[in-house]
Amino acid sequence: MFNSILVAIFTFNEEKKIESLLKKICEKFKNVLVVDNNSEDKTLNIVKNFPVKFIHHKYNLGKSNSMKTALDYARIQNYKYIAFIDGDGQHSANDLERICHKILDVNNELVIGFRENLYNLNIKKRLGTIILNKIFLFLFKKKIKDIQCGLRVFNTNEKRINWESTGLMHYFADAEITCNAIKNGCNVSQIPIKTISSDNYKGMNILQGLFLVIMLFYWRLV
Repeated sequence: MFNSILVAIFTFNEEKKIESLLKKICEKFKNVLVVDNNSEDKTLNIVKNFPVKFIHHKYNLGKSNSMKTALDYARIQNYKYIAFIDGDGQHSANDLERICHKILDVNNELVIGFRENLYNLNIKKRLGTIILNKIFLFLFKKKIKDIQCGLRVFNTNEKRINWESTGLMHYFADAEITCNAIKNGCNVSQIPIKTISSDNYKGMNILQGLFLVIMLFYWRLV
């Protein structure tokens, strides 16, 4: 059923979570790619025990460039769709399956998961998510319920879905994809997903969050 979809998992020191995630994903999908950002723990040793492809960056290039690596691979291998999921266990294999079913059913360019119960997140991530979504609604006149959600699937041939965020902005790629898809008129669907809290040290800090707000205005204007 999912022969046309490549599942891309992004890892950096995920030895505590990746085995459980891969077990569940490999039960549902046969086309799986792990892109590792030079993990220093046992992540790669664990990944090698599963029937998946993996690409190991010799340096930590950030999430955005890992996403580009996965998309390049998907296009070379002629996959019609690519699904992104973080390797830290904050998204479930069941929700991954649901968003993939959705894009096959409706044939949209992009399907995004949105976390329904934000109270499972810590206060910083909860407020950040709410503020970003409200600013996005103001700027783009479209209600996207979780612009930064890392669980998404899109058409690999859709040139209107693109991103340039890198370096200090490598965490901004998901939001930039959302902005470009809406601004360029792509058909976007949203699926409610389970909210699983990630480790508190992961994700953006407050300064990065403020910078992302500035970038939302920039992406709207350019």
